[in-house]
Amino acid sequence: MSDSRKIIHIDMDAFYASVEQLDQPQFRGKPLAVGGPSEKRGVIAAASYEARKFGVRSAMPTAEAFRRCPELNLVSPRFPRYREISEKVHGIFRCYTDLIEPVALDEAWLDVSANLIREPSGTRVAERIKSEILEQTALTCSAGVSYNKFLAKIASEENKPDGLFVITPEQASAFLKVLPVRKIPGVGRVTEEKLRDFGIEITEDLLKKDAEWLNQHFGKFGMVLFQRARGIDHRPVEPERETKSVSVETTFDRNLTNLEELVPELQNLTEK
Repeated sequence: MSDSRKIIHIDMDAFYASVEQLDQPQFRGKPLAVGGPSEKRGVIAAASYEARKFGVRSAMPTAEAFRRCPELNLVSPRFPRYREISEKVHGIFRCYTDLIEPVALDEAWLDVSANLIREPSGTRVAERIKSEILEQTALTCSAGVSYNKFLAKIASEENKPDGLFVITPEQASAFLKVLPVRKIPGVGRVTEEKLRDFGIEITEDLLKKDAEWLNQHFGKFGMVLFQRARGIDHRPVEPERETKSVSVETTFDRNLTNLEELVPELQNLTEK
């Protein structure tokens, strides 16, 4: 894959919570979370930026969220509404390229190297997409622009909310040197702790390890670490790809503790 590719990663800002603040103006500017009630051992599915200032995060027990932010406003999720907005956003994407790879309802990669409006600048395409999303949905998104999927995703996280960040081939090396390894997609808590045990906390530390060492200690993911530390990601944006396996997951708004509750949910997931 060439460094001349123009890849955009779009990430809607605090999507579920932002939709709720849009539809329910009384919650605008106030800490809000989408999730299940604490008395049913609920969990947080999404938190507004106002709530995040108090340390409220997704997957956090609702009771803990209220301990951190007693003034938190809690609403139940409305997934049909989120899908409706998501489809509208994807309709905007399709005006610019057919190469769209959805990641979730609130994020996607776009390859705009040869886009439908014949705009040579990926940055200008991203600016137009951001503007149209705001105009048509009244919601903001953050965009990352680079020459591969890894760097575009990392870039989209750099200037949230409502941000636009670009990483050019000339900038990639300096940018990556100081990147915390926990920001590399696929590095979870366990891998981060294992890397830290080896004295690896930023990508510059990772660059000191060769492919053989990384493979020995991290298996197949070691090669991913080797490549990402060097800004290498040859994966294409794939709107349609051969399905080798299927994985579907969901976050419930409460803890499910018995089989009678789980079976209907499992049937719903298998239908997807």
